[in-house]
Amino acid sequence: MVGKRPSRPGFLAVAALLWFGAAIVAFFGLHTGWKLIPVICFAGVGFLYLRGAAGSYLRRPTTKK
Repeated sequence: MVGKRPSRPGFLAVAALLWFGAAIVAFFGLHTGWKLIPVICFAGVGFLYLRGAAGSYLRRPTTKK
């Protein structure tokens, strides 16, 4: 969308941490047979949010004085 600002990097980083937390809970809380699939999915989504946070941080407009 034209004119839409990127998301705040802090918000995306917190979302990534929450997904990583979900992966940890799934790793320790789920039954052994089904543990691997949700852990990989949750961690993968966390990495996507972390990548978005890094990209948003790098695209921030810099103010020069």
